[in-house]
Amino acid sequence: MSDFGGPGPSRQGRGGNGNRRPWRQKSHGGRGRGAGAGCGGRGRGTSAARGNVNAGPGILGERPALISATPEQQNILQEIVNNNTDGSHGHSNRNNARSNQKNDKGRGKRDRPMGFKMLEEISKSDSVDIIEKINQQKAFFTLLLDTPVDKKKSDIFFLVLELITNVWKTSFEESKKLLLLDLCNTKFIDHLQLYLMHLPYTVSREDKYFNKYYWTREKEFWSHFMNFCECLINVSPATAVHKCGALIEATSKSCLEGLKEKQGFELPEEYTARMTKIRESLKVCDQVQIQNQRRLEGIDEVGEPLESFRELSVLPSGSELLERRPFLRPNVVEGAYADVEHYLDVQFRLLREDCFGPLREGIHQFIEEPKKRKYDHIRVYKNVKFLEPYASKQKIGSIVLLDESTMKMFKRVNWAHSKRFLFGSLVVFTKDNCKSFLVGTILERDEKFLNKRQLPVNIVNCAMGSNLYNDDPYIMIECEVYFEPYYHVLKALQEPSFPEHLAMSKYIVDVEKVPEKPAYLTPGTIYQIQNKDAEDVNFIVLEDHSWPLQTELSLNNTQYEAYKLALTHEFAVIQGPPGTGKTYLGVKVAETLLKYAPFPKIRCCMLVICYTNHALDQFLEALLPITKSLARIGGRSRNEALNQFNINNLRRKVNSSYYHERRIELKTQISALDHAQARVDALNSGVLSYKSIVAYNEECKILENFYRGRNIKDVLKHWLFENVEDFQIDPTLLEQVENDQPDEPENNNAEVDDDIFARDEIDFDDLDDDGSLAEKPGYDSVTTSFSLSDKEEEIKSLLRRFQDLQNRGSSRYELKELENEICHVYSEVKLFKDMLEHRSRAPRIRLTNALDLTTVPRVERWSLYFKWANVAMEDVKKKIKQIEERLRSAAVAYEEARMMVDLSVLKRTRVVGMTTSGAARLRKLLAEIAPPIVVVEEAAEVLESHIVTSLTKSCQHLILIGDHQQLRPSAAYLRLARHYELEVSLFERMIRNGVHSRRLGVQHRMRPEIAALVAPTIYPDLQNHLSVEDFPPVRGVTHNLFFFSHDYREQCEDDSSSRTNTQEADLVLRLANYLMQQGYKPEEVTILAAYSGQLFYMRKQRSLYDHLSNVKITVLDNYQGEESKIILLSLVRNNDNDSIGFLGTENRICVALSRAREGFFIFGNIDLLKRKSELWKKIAATLEKNGSLGTSLKLKCDNHNGQITTITSVSDFVKVPEGGCLLDCKYNLPCGHACPRVCHAYDLVHAKIQCTKDCERKICQIEGHKCPFKCAKECQPCKRLVEKSLPCGHNKAVPCFKEPGDPSIQCTAPVDVTLPDCGHQATKECYMKTSDVKCKDKCPNSRLKCGHACRRTCHVNDDPDHLRYTCLKPCPKAKKGCTANLEGDLGEHKCLRSCFEECIECNVQVIKKRSGCTHSKRVACHEDVNAKPCREKCARSLPCGHHCKKLCFEKCGDCKQKTKKPVPGCNHEIVIECGSEPTRDLCRLKCERIMTCGHACQAQCGEPCDMSKCTEITPRSFASPCGHNVQLPCNVSRQATQTGSVSVETLLSACTAPCGALLRCGHVCGGSCAGCRQGRLHQPCAARCHQLNICGHRCEEPCNQVCPPCRRKCEVKCPHSPCSNLCGAPCTMCSETPCDRSCVHSVCVRACGAPCSRAPCSEPCPLALPCGHPCRGLCGEPCPPACRLCDPEGFPTDLLGDPYDDDEKLIQLQDCPHIFDVDTLDNLMNSEGDTVQLKACPWCRQPIVNTYRYKDLINKLLKNDINPIKAKVYGTDSQRRTKKLEMVNKVSQLADAHRRTILASKEWSNALHVVIKIIKRAQNDRKISLLQLEMNDIYMNFLDTVGQYYMKYKAAHLSELDVEMKTQVKLLCNVLTTNSHKISEQQQLDLDNELKRMNSMIQLAKILSHESYKSSKTNEIVMQASAAANDAVLSWRVFEEGKGVECLEKLENAVKLSGIASKEERAMIVKVIGLKAGHWYKCPNGHFYCIADCGGAMVLSKCPDCGAAIGGQGHRLTAGNQHAGEMDGSRFAAWSQEANNMANFNFD
Repeated sequence: MSDFGGPGPSRQGRGGNGNRRPWRQKSHGGRGRGAGAGCGGRGRGTSAARGNVNAGPGILGERPALISATPEQQNILQEIVNNNTDGSHGHSNRNNARSNQKNDKGRGKRDRPMGFKMLEEISKSDSVDIIEKINQQKAFFTLLLDTPVDKKKSDIFFLVLELITNVWKTSFEESKKLLLLDLCNTKFIDHLQLYLMHLPYTVSREDKYFNKYYWTREKEFWSHFMNFCECLINVSPATAVHKCGALIEATSKSCLEGLKEKQGFELPEEYTARMTKIRESLKVCDQVQIQNQRRLEGIDEVGEPLESFRELSVLPSGSELLERRPFLRPNVVEGAYADVEHYLDVQFRLLREDCFGPLREGIHQFIEEPKKRKYDHIRVYKNVKFLEPYASKQKIGSIVLLDESTMKMFKRVNWAHSKRFLFGSLVVFTKDNCKSFLVGTILERDEKFLNKRQLPVNIVNCAMGSNLYNDDPYIMIECEVYFEPYYHVLKALQEPSFPEHLAMSKYIVDVEKVPEKPAYLTPGTIYQIQNKDAEDVNFIVLEDHSWPLQTELSLNNTQYEAYKLALTHEFAVIQGPPGTGKTYLGVKVAETLLKYAPFPKIRCCMLVICYTNHALDQFLEALLPITKSLARIGGRSRNEALNQFNINNLRRKVNSSYYHERRIELKTQISALDHAQARVDALNSGVLSYKSIVAYNEECKILENFYRGRNIKDVLKHWLFENVEDFQIDPTLLEQVENDQPDEPENNNAEVDDDIFARDEIDFDDLDDDGSLAEKPGYDSVTTSFSLSDKEEEIKSLLRRFQDLQNRGSSRYELKELENEICHVYSEVKLFKDMLEHRSRAPRIRLTNALDLTTVPRVERWSLYFKWANVAMEDVKKKIKQIEERLRSAAVAYEEARMMVDLSVLKRTRVVGMTTSGAARLRKLLAEIAPPIVVVEEAAEVLESHIVTSLTKSCQHLILIGDHQQLRPSAAYLRLARHYELEVSLFERMIRNGVHSRRLGVQHRMRPEIAALVAPTIYPDLQNHLSVEDFPPVRGVTHNLFFFSHDYREQCEDDSSSRTNTQEADLVLRLANYLMQQGYKPEEVTILAAYSGQLFYMRKQRSLYDHLSNVKITVLDNYQGEESKIILLSLVRNNDNDSIGFLGTENRICVALSRAREGFFIFGNIDLLKRKSELWKKIAATLEKNGSLGTSLKLKCDNHNGQITTITSVSDFVKVPEGGCLLDCKYNLPCGHACPRVCHAYDLVHAKIQCTKDCERKICQIEGHKCPFKCAKECQPCKRLVEKSLPCGHNKAVPCFKEPGDPSIQCTAPVDVTLPDCGHQATKECYMKTSDVKCKDKCPNSRLKCGHACRRTCHVNDDPDHLRYTCLKPCPKAKKGCTANLEGDLGEHKCLRSCFEECIECNVQVIKKRSGCTHSKRVACHEDVNAKPCREKCARSLPCGHHCKKLCFEKCGDCKQKTKKPVPGCNHEIVIECGSEPTRDLCRLKCERIMTCGHACQAQCGEPCDMSKCTEITPRSFASPCGHNVQLPCNVSRQATQTGSVSVETLLSACTAPCGALLRCGHVCGGSCAGCRQGRLHQPCAARCHQLNICGHRCEEPCNQVCPPCRRKCEVKCPHSPCSNLCGAPCTMCSETPCDRSCVHSVCVRACGAPCSRAPCSEPCPLALPCGHPCRGLCGEPCPPACRLCDPEGFPTDLLGDPYDDDEKLIQLQDCPHIFDVDTLDNLMNSEGDTVQLKACPWCRQPIVNTYRYKDLINKLLKNDINPIKAKVYGTDSQRRTKKLEMVNKVSQLADAHRRTILASKEWSNALHVVIKIIKRAQNDRKISLLQLEMNDIYMNFLDTVGQYYMKYKAAHLSELDVEMKTQVKLLCNVLTTNSHKISEQQQLDLDNELKRMNSMIQLAKILSHESYKSSKTNEIVMQASAAANDAVLSWRVFEEGKGVECLEKLENAVKLSGIASKEERAMIVKVIGLKAGHWYKCPNGHFYCIADCGGAMVLSKCPDCGAAIGGQGHRLTAGNQHAGEMDGSRFAAWSQEANNMANFNFD
């Protein structure tokens, strides 16, 4: 293999780009200065050991002492030191020796201090040595830098800066960083500043002498200074700012200015520019530091963002979620925004961060602690997989399959109370450790899916057709953020046109405080309104004096002002404190505008937006009396009155055929997908029916044939479950059934509109509402014969029934029957689950008709079924993909059609209402309907961005109604609420900025003592309406308002951050139950909980109370805007941390205290609240003042005055069990008895209370018969039994009230009778008629025609002759058509049907002999064997003696037997059919005739002789243009003789002279002159490669093949085991423990493959040789068989042939028998060679791998150098798979890109087919190496380039050189086709040259085809230039590009053209060669060439273009050669350190 033939192996040291040790690297064949070196190279690198274990303190040895530094620097230094301690240790042998010498010399001596001389010496050292020496003298170096510099040693500054410059050239990143930061932490910077300040004023010669380095090398000093500054800024910007800011900014600038003025020195221009750039970089760093510090301190961002917010994605990416903090600016709540762009940028970024911030924070926690169980804001689910597509009426998505461990956790989750998997929650999926994400949302939380570990999700950033379902495991991260509203609002804010359409921007952005009038109002606009007397009052809207008085409108003053503001200002803000009538006023405003605003009555004029569905329903219902032209959009309305106005119902009234067609099409596709998925489920968890499976596999029909005649419902199921063994019932199943008993449904009617986790699932679709049927899918329905889920449910049902029978004490027989049934079903389930393990097993048998199917083993049966099912599965999967595409298209079409219908409806509707979430999604629809008036209810609860995106440019009037002092918008990310004012709504911002607004001031809700809690503490001016003064007191309590203070402790919920306080909750529920006992209705009492955990607990416990089933229990935040007569509030909080959470928020306190009208009862810890909140202190003072605060609550009995019950705990409620007191009720009931209950507050008139005493009324004349019922129940007739005599004479016990003759009484006494019809005796009951008695005797005529006996009893009146009788006994006859004629036992021939059924045909297989021939055949018993012709082979003999070869039924004759016959005329024998005659034209042997030319004919005998085809070589020689004499074939020679000339092409193609050229591989070319096309395209080298492999063996493959990895058996072994890999594959290190290295001195305790814990023992061996003399070996090593005394002749000698001395220790290699002295072998093994390879025996060259003394060295070499190189050459499985996939994609792209080339060139098409075959073979070749795959890449690159050139020629439509171009394409394609295994470097160069020729041919054709040439081609100059160009370009000689271009340019000039002739396009060359950046070089004459492997020069060679010396050695180029970066845009050579640091790719 050539050094240039392929990519070179490389290694990268540990520690990433910066190595932890300055290691020296080895690679294949040499050292390299980069991350990998090519063959034969030498130099320093970045891996392989260089450091010393025992090195002194500092960078390379122990941890250096950290010098005082800033905390940031300390962290950096500590990280570097930690990294350095992890590196590998060790030196090369040379360095070991040098180090040992130093250590020996230095023993007992102290290191001398570092002074100027030593620093000078160090600065001139090699950069690596500088690091070592500085570390050895670390303390002294630090001392030197800290010491003030003497004026006589000023050159220290120059030396230190020069030292830093030299060190920075190394690749040891950590060492450089540590040295630089150490320097900055000394006083050197201060000293340098002082030095520079005095430098300009140096005058004396003496001073300049002592600073000669500076004054003689000024430019170098400043270059070093700038290097130092740049390095520091790059490594640690913070250090540069803090330590060197003044030095760089001020001191250096002042110094340079002084030098210019005093010394006349001025920096060169490029130095000045560089210095300016350094100062600018420092400024940027300073700004970044300031900004980071501000972020850490929580200070708001300032300045402008780096990118436009429109460039940001609305979906989270991996990089964004991994960065700590994005750029944010706070919401501007005071004052105006700069402009609209500023406003949108702030809102967009804040809203985006609110969505992604919680997710980001959780992901960072997960990355830092991946095994943590709980994270903030997120939940993590591992091993999640995408299962299948999913479609519902609202969304199309995917089903996600959760992990088993997740399901175990879910068993503890109460889904009704859990926030997991809420609709719309944000989920992200990652499979690459959070580097990239799929973003999705939860579509549905349905327990039917969760029970199957399935979750429907919608992937937002992935197309439906993407390959999600490939079984890849993902990590799913769930965040509770409701993503959909964010998504639509963010998209709207990003629209480029949004600023133009932003309505009301002068108020929203510019904050103008005085709004203008609405644009639609004119000065004369008149409104008409009814006053309180129902009289119409007209007034001019814009004239105040014309307005009616407030008393006329029944409005108070504040309402009147707000009403006027709303009608006369285009931007109106109305604040309404609790109970002041916000909604009432809003409806009144809307009524006025709808009636009188000047808009058409048939268009939409008003949009109503609310935060909650409840508020929207309330507002719209109030508008119904005003207008019926109303539409509500959204799907969570609970108001029946609004159903008819829902958009879904309005849409149905539109007759749009297009919409209905699209709708049906979508439903059809959804149905088809459901159907296909049902088939998948059936295949995965069941058994398909026989009818379903037989459609996919004909083999199944054998089952039907085999079981034909048996009464089997499904033969496939029967066969699979045949003879299943029944198992006993598992006792745990009964326990499971008990645990799985369904709970009684809880009555939740009271909170159906109150689900705290409900989200606005915007139901815009009505796919399931109209009953229209979707079309059925186009294939059969799913049918299964066994379903696992159905069987498991059946088992549960049967077990419940078994349990019921046990409880009822049923009979043993009945229980046993049921138990058997359960066991059978359970056994089938167990068998199915067991067989699922064999799903992937391939069947080992095949079903045939001759096979007895009952003998097939069970596993084989199921393997066959799974094989058949897989066929069905693949078919279904294909259909699912097709359905997905159709579904996607149908969904888009339906969406568009629905939008068009909705638009037509809404444009004609006057009022449109929707929630903020709906408005966000339907913004485009809103823009189309363009409502001019927008009313926003609950505006203070909505995020500002949600409101502004709901506004369109058509909005002329905006009315905001709300109260910012109640609930504010809720931010998902609390950080944004605290620091960025995100929770400040547009409503609140406008009020805080003094925008013209009104506040309502009179409340109509709360009784005064309740209102006093919020006024004046929260609302100073809030007044009470007179109506609230007259509220009745709350029944049963002494206080209408009370705060019950307690010290009950709260608890934290497991699955959420919510809280519960169970004792407080029980107290609240008891009081609520007590209040309900006072006679209140359920809707008059409401329980509010501050936390959802408390809510869930109370809802769960409510079933324990009789009166709470319909009482509303909800959370506080969901009750905004609502009220109730009585409120019970549970505050929950009470803990050791004194935390009250959001109970300290004024807004929530306001909501909590303002919901009750008449009664308000609060439960909590008032002491805690007072400690944590000033507002609660004020509230507590108000409560104490009114006596409404305490630790006990007093209840009063309204029935018994004076009965007071004190409640201090739950147990005290036993004193008021019925809501009154413990006294008896004593109320007289209508029956006269007293009420039996204790005092009760309900049902005071006792309408429902019944008397419980026994009835005392008389119901019968017989004494002692009393009424058995209670007093309250009506009496019934006496039913006690009395014996009476019946008319028949028998006695019977009958009810007392009945008479004996009562017809309902039947006598049951037995009576004997004779039956009249048959005369048999029978017994009947007395009351029965004789004619009704059935005879129970046997049938007297029981013999049937079939011979069986009748089974019926006597039936003389019912078919006595058995004409209709059906005999059900088994048929005794043989099967129909049976020809066996058996007697007795019929065996298989016996009919298996019932006697009454027709016998089935006898299908038993029997052998029958034919009557017309001697053959027999196996047929069904009932079949005639002669019915079908015999198709056996005929056995008759023909007249010719051969046997007949036809079938038995065919006529004999026409013998086709092959036989030999002589041919008349030539007497050759040919093989011909016996029945045919031979002729000469059939003879294919060689002709033996001599032609007239004297040569033997070369054609076949049957062809005519033709001299023109004679190719015998004639002796005559011809001179060939190539310089050789050639002998031509006879036909060519004769033609030359006749014509007198021979074409050049003929002569060149006939030249057989050896080529003899020296190829690039170093071998002499073995091809001929013609075969190598006169040196243009050399034939492949046929010599053996013989290159030395990394393993030590030589490659024996031909040179024209890619060197494969060595295929010998690996020779590496240890005492435990040998390596089992091939030699070319990386070795696996032994992991056995302990290592076998041991002796009497020490023992290794580590694993065999690890470095030994002890060094090889060097003590002499104590053992004796077999001869008895002492062993010369080492302790612990095998004894060498060498004894000078016993065998002086065989005693080993050294390498020079001299015998070893007597005191030298010997060691024998274990890889060969040779013996060496220990020192020689130690030196050999520790030496550092020029190549990376195993050391070999100096005598026999056997690789040394198994000599145990050198185990550590060998293992280290294998692990660090050889194994990585083997892996590089061979490639990992992942690399090869990736490369194969790349090749498949590349060839596909190649075929697509060259479709025209394929049609234009047959040869190119053939070459492409060869490529495809190569790639197909590569796909199936598991052992193919990475090198071979890369060679295939080169092949494709060449083919691609040839095609591109040819199509470039074709595309130019040139008329000349068409034949020549085709010939060139054919030539190159043939070379590629015949060299498909490897294109050697020589061939690559040849092909490259021919491609250059093609380029010149195209240019020549362009010139020859040009009209200018055609018009001047007769010109002599043109003719000469044309001939020269033709000769240079189309010549047979090796193409010279320079000459060709020169001739073309001359021709171009002669024709007077320009711009055509040029050299070949370099990019195409680079592409063809296929090398990475940095591999191209130029010879001294500018010719380009490339070096493969690492890209470093290792071998000297000659330029193929000019013969100049190229290449080099040791990575050093030969003089005159240079790197050619212009070829591929690289900046450095590929082998260099810069290239390996990715510098080649850091382009501007």
